[in-house]
Amino acid sequence: MPNALSKFLDKVYEYKFTIISVLLLILSLVIIVGNARIETRIETFLPGYKPGRPISEIDNPALQNEMKMSSKFGDLTNVSVIYKSPVPLDTPGALSGLRTLQEKIEKMENVEMVISVLNYPGTSVHIVDDAIDFEDLPSNLKTFVSNDKNYAMLLTVLNTNAKNENEVEAAVRKITNNLKSEPVIVISEASVNNMLFDELQRSMYFYPIVMFLVIFIIFYYQTRSVRAALISLFIPLLASLFTLGILFSLNGVLNMLTAMIPSFLIIIGSAYPLHYYNSLFRDEDAKREIYKPIFLSMLTTAVGFGSFVFVTIPAFREFGIYVSVGLFLDFVLTLTVGGELLKQASRKSKNKPRDLGIHFIGKKATWVIIVIIVAALISSPFLISKIKIGLTSTDYFSKNSDINVGYKLLEEKFELRDSIYIVLEKPAGIFLPGDNANIEKIIADLSNSEYITNVDFPTDVPITLLTLAARSQPLLRNYIADAKTIRLTVNLTKSGSDHLEEVTQLIESALKDLPYNYFLAGTPFIWKAVNDTILINQLQSLFAALIIVFITIWIVFRRISEALKLTSPVIIATVMNFVYMAIFGMKLEISTAITSGIIIGLAIDYSIHIGHEYDRTRDILLTVKNVGPSIIGNALGIIGGFMTMLIGGELVLFKRVAILVSLGIATATLLTLTVLPFMLMAVKKSKEKNE
Repeated sequence: MPNALSKFLDKVYEYKFTIISVLLLILSLVIIVGNARIETRIETFLPGYKPGRPISEIDNPALQNEMKMSSKFGDLTNVSVIYKSPVPLDTPGALSGLRTLQEKIEKMENVEMVISVLNYPGTSVHIVDDAIDFEDLPSNLKTFVSNDKNYAMLLTVLNTNAKNENEVEAAVRKITNNLKSEPVIVISEASVNNMLFDELQRSMYFYPIVMFLVIFIIFYYQTRSVRAALISLFIPLLASLFTLGILFSLNGVLNMLTAMIPSFLIIIGSAYPLHYYNSLFRDEDAKREIYKPIFLSMLTTAVGFGSFVFVTIPAFREFGIYVSVGLFLDFVLTLTVGGELLKQASRKSKNKPRDLGIHFIGKKATWVIIVIIVAALISSPFLISKIKIGLTSTDYFSKNSDINVGYKLLEEKFELRDSIYIVLEKPAGIFLPGDNANIEKIIADLSNSEYITNVDFPTDVPITLLTLAARSQPLLRNYIADAKTIRLTVNLTKSGSDHLEEVTQLIESALKDLPYNYFLAGTPFIWKAVNDTILINQLQSLFAALIIVFITIWIVFRRISEALKLTSPVIIATVMNFVYMAIFGMKLEISTAITSGIIIGLAIDYSIHIGHEYDRTRDILLTVKNVGPSIIGNALGIIGGFMTMLIGGELVLFKRVAILVSLGIATATLLTLTVLPFMLMAVKKSKEKNE
């Protein structure tokens, strides 16, 4: 019995780090299950946003105007329901189907009212034989019927608390489900958030599982050990769960960026145990020194992600910080849990890892690569200048998603993309019948623009009567807040949504010299506020990452010339990242803005392993042979892992990241195993010649 106890305690001590990690895993899972929250609002990307805090605390003019308008008009949530009529709407009896649908929606839970061509003020004179008389149809009514006469829009107003995101999204989800059998498409900001929530939730389990399987196959082929491949993936999986535990324990939330943390840590973090395992089959010196290149890889990768702390968008900072924390945990787990499990795996393995036939390809082939890269770099300014900047709600999803199909219908059939609002306030007195002429002039001036489909306000009724009627008719409260405050809805074309500054200038010109105070509000202004920060934040994080990585390499290798050579593959791959963005017609937006920092952080690992091994062997051919297999194995794992993001799903943000990072890593790997050895050989020969 004492002997058995002694053996048990010996085993416990031998695997002490593994046992501690399993206990921490259980604690992390408890925290994740109890505290996990998903945040999908675009406001999370505004500077000043804090998880768990009201958005009213964000000091942003666009958001403050939106809340000011909502407060004045008692705004509720609006949902657009696009109905496809079985017959043209000018056919006698065509409105019966629309009427039945409107009555069905009005009876639904959480519906306050429905505004359509059936009940909009002044429409009765344009309805003949239960059909629309399109002749002389006012422009404000064209918001509710399509130009081809086949579609009608029902603006559904909910009675939910607009500030309660969960309540709104639950109500919209219920309405959408209740209308699945109808020939309609439901679109709203809440619809976007619901689909985004579903996709983020899916990304939390689907992508990590698929990535695990893909990377396992690649690692197994390289290591020829099931045990080693599984352990190499188990360690970053632990690190990702520990990181999520920390995130949620500190009241963090999952958004479009932080939802990718587990996937990134599995893809990136699996490299450390892979390098560790491969080193166990090299000489004793390599075994002893392996922690150095792994630590440097972790440090420089963390620097790449940590560069996001310099940006003003909170979601970027959180993403960078927590990925960096996860990488540090992965490094610690590699040397502790990995040290216990991978050494045993190497002892039990009957096969050494494959070298994959990796060797330096030769000078001639390298020169061909150099010529191609130089040509691409020369053309890069022209290509990069064509990259558009910005993101809209439709950019989240694939072209065939319900959201994009709905918005495409709005654009093609209603010539409508987004709406903004002009809130007019009369500083002296109240609105009187004489103000109708001013309002009609504003509408006429704006309606002539290619950026504006129409301006919605019921001008055929004196404004004083509208003000009185608004007290008893909920529909009119959309236009009238009180006797001194009214609102005009400006419906934008797609071009207008893309040129919001020009639209703002048109409005300023139309209101010049009129006796009103005014402010502009609407979700497009919030999107613009986010988009305006993307470019400057991209530049800040990019230069911060490059500078810090360069200084780190310089300190470690103690020669500025060495640092320049080792960082050159990363710098070229970063420039090529923007070239690829231009070639594929991608915008610079939330997802693509993080790819440069990711590529810098990941690709510098390969240069570090080449540099460290070359310092040890002073033989570049042997260096490539020694560390080339693990570099290729890791690169294939990263590319394979990211490419799984192309499988299924509606969220194209992840797909863009997958394409750009995969191309960036492929470029950096190629340069690290060809151009970098070529430069090191050239320097060595130059030194030998001088000596």
